[in-house]
Amino acid sequence: MSPNGRMNLILFLAVVVIAAGNVAAFSYSLWGPSFSLYWNDFLDAHFYRPAVKAGDRTMANCLKVSDFYSARLTTYFLADSDKSAGGRTDDLSKYDEYCDRVPGTGKVIFSVTLMEKDVRSQAVALSFYKTDAKGGLELLTALPSKTHPAGFVTLESSVDHKGKYMLKLAFGDGKSDEDMIEMPISVGQ
Repeated sequence: MSPNGRMNLILFLAVVVIAAGNVAAFSYSLWGPSFSLYWNDFLDAHFYRPAVKAGDRTMANCLKVSDFYSARLTTYFLADSDKSAGGRTDDLSKYDEYCDRVPGTGKVIFSVTLMEKDVRSQAVALSFYKTDAKGGLELLTALPSKTHPAGFVTLESSVDHKGKYMLKLAFGDGKSDEDMIEMPISVGQ
């Protein structure tokens, strides 16, 4: 190929690349969002592991928010077994840390950290429910509304069945959705 032919080929390829770049840029609103969704799903499925245990997650994985409030959930879990039967149950070294997914039945301790300092002077209530097949909630354990100046709210309960549960954090009166944070808890799923 002659030098002029090579130069013409290089110029032609440069024009094609520039034209393709312009078409892609100006049509991004048509194909971009679906491509981004596909790419993120691909990365989630093949490269990112789900945050199950506390050491596997960042703070954002267990951060729960409403319109005005935010809280961080840590769940301590002690499985039903012969090893955990009897003895002290307040020794946290026996417990594994999780977020909102608990691997099986046993004893759980929910520790909720109130992220905003001004909320710590408000009354806060915490309640734990079992979700039935129809979506109804059955109250298992509840803490009455009171202030938590240290910023930690802790609730102990046991989960006897695998399934869906709900942890509700209510700020103040907790009458509106804006004053509540609902945290779905999955057990054995």
